Amino acid sequence: MDISGLWALLQIVVLGISRTVSESVYRNPCAGLKSTDLLEEAIPRNGKLPVGVKVIYDTSSHVHAFEFNDETTDVQLRSQPLFHKCSKFPEEFSVFFVIKHKRIFGKKECVLRVRNQMTSIVSINLTNKYIMLVYNSRRVKFRNTVLLDNKWHTVGLSVTGSDVIMTTDCRSRKRKRLKRKFPANIPFQNGTFQLASCRPGSGVVRGIIKDLVWVPGADAVRRACPPRIPKHTHMDNRLPSLPDLYGIASPGPRWEDCTWMDVGSVAYDLHSESLKVCVNGIWQHLSVTVPEKEPVPKRLDYLELYQDLRTPGPSIDVEVFTIPGEGMFAVFANSGRKRHDVSALYKWTDKSMTLYQRLKTNMAQAWEFFTIDGGFFLAVANYGQDDGILTNSTIFKWQRRKRKFKEYQQLPTYTARDFEYFKVDGTHYLAVANHAQGNSQTTESVIYVWNVTSHVFQEMQRVNTVGAYDWTHFTVGGYTFLALAQAFDGLTTQLDSRIYILQDDQFFLFQTMETNGATDWEVFTISGTVYMAVANAYNYGPQNFSKTKTHYTNSTIYRLNMDKRAFERFQNLGTYSAVDWEFFTIGDDKFLLVSNAQNGGEERELRSTMYRWQGLDGFVPVHVMATLPNSDWEVFTDDDDVYFIYTNAKGRNSQILKAKMVL
Repeated sequence: MDISGLWALLQIVVLGISRTVSESVYRNPCAGLKSTDLLEEAIPRNGKLPVGVKVIYDTSSHVHAFEFNDETTDVQLRSQPLFHKCSKFPEEFSVFFVIKHKRIFGKKECVLRVRNQMTSIVSINLTNKYIMLVYNSRRVKFRNTVLLDNKWHTVGLSVTGSDVIMTTDCRSRKRKRLKRKFPANIPFQNGTFQLASCRPGSGVVRGIIKDLVWVPGADAVRRACPPRIPKHTHMDNRLPSLPDLYGIASPGPRWEDCTWMDVGSVAYDLHSESLKVCVNGIWQHLSVTVPEKEPVPKRLDYLELYQDLRTPGPSIDVEVFTIPGEGMFAVFANSGRKRHDVSALYKWTDKSMTLYQRLKTNMAQAWEFFTIDGGFFLAVANYGQDDGILTNSTIFKWQRRKRKFKEYQQLPTYTARDFEYFKVDGTHYLAVANHAQGNSQTTESVIYVWNVTSHVFQEMQRVNTVGAYDWTHFTVGGYTFLALAQAFDGLTTQLDSRIYILQDDQFFLFQTMETNGATDWEVFTISGTVYMAVANAYNYGPQNFSKTKTHYTNSTIYRLNMDKRAFERFQNLGTYSAVDWEFFTIGDDKFLLVSNAQNGGEERELRSTMYRWQGLDGFVPVHVMATLPNSDWEVFTDDDDVYFIYTNAKGRNSQILKAKMVL
């Protein structure tokens, strides 16, 4: 059975069994017990994982599961939330778990141990030979023939008082008669479910577990496994009819008086053209205050040219930021083949950008603005003149007295393409994407952490990357992620980009997605759902051996599936020389704007496209604009006005556009 089948089984277990268990008859001293996923209850969705527990992404099956090591100590669940109206442990129950076990087993491993204070009630143990249910020092052994192949399996154990039944993958079903019945009415007032270990620090499961479900009731496994021909319950899709709220009546009551039957009734007097209410036998005029309507949000109509900006050289990236008390700024990553390169910093003054400061750079690729302990910083990723040697990338700090940025720290980088700043639980991080090293696209990108004592960034972790182009940080449910766009491996642009998750102060691989010359990730949320858009810039390699339309690719939007804990392909959008995505909101409308570096194509392929979110239609194109070659877009506001600024990837003239709005 593949992992999707196993997942479907557990869905049935959690949802179906909870509905049917109340209909079955079993010797349960307590009513109202429900099926429970013990892992979901014991391990918090948000926040830090327990010691010794990791979330593992299984690349072969594209699912997430929990891995445990010998330091596992506190993966426990108290019985009170499940048995809050019950003080006895049922003599009939079932336990399900979905597991992918390593080929090597420990001497004894515990999937689950249930105890009341210090007394063990029942446990499920694994060895390379047996799957065992242990109670009252008695072992009920089943031959372990399914967990030896390092593949996903579902195991269900049901205790029915006098029997134990083991079902694996809804196919194999084995029954063992108990020589001594499972005891009834076991006290369970201060009970504990110990998960994935026999006791803290010993007997830890040497595999990864996706689900561990406890269900009250006899032989719930039989009822959980779906029939060979699924039976679908009838779905009534009829809309309920509403009662007649506004019945047709006479123009009004008798206005001379109102009886007790009219008290509280409201009627409209056609003669006085007013509402009246019956109060104490008299129809009295009723004043109605109509609440003011909320202003209708404006909608985007089109964009028009607002300002031309002359920069020191072609611009790869622009960063818009605000310094409190100083105003809004925009800094351009200007790239020129000169030994003494500079990038331009502009300030928004009187509704326009004016040159404010020139900053020393070396073929700048990207800027990142951030704040630490009240200080304001700018980090620039320098590509350098020679991709075979180290090039320092620079962090600048804002000088309050001089009101200028000044060099603060140098970081050694190789052909740096991007910096990404993020903060987790008060700790400040800065990740650099190193693109290549000499003739090799394979190098190490570095994640730095802020030293609170020396007040500089120091190296925390190195990550092997291939043609790295962009880091993007985002959080979901309290977990911290870094998405890496990888563009080229020396032979092809078709390679995996990656998502990493932060656990125990280290980043681990979470998921991979195949991309085609990926240069940017954009993460956004619509109606509580998380999406990721990748900009695929170039199509080169064996997949395009004829080298036709290398500038045309499909850029993909992925949607997070919270049940599978993985991003899934949601929508493909055909793009031309796409280097950057920008998500923004105007009024109630959500938009995506894609850059076009104009590296080839006909006239229609040299335009920049804006997409609008339209529900089930996904993102649809609404504006196709004639622009200069561009590699980065940013959106900013001033009062009620919305502006768009983009970088010119091939010339010195970048532009600011202004949105024209309609009601």
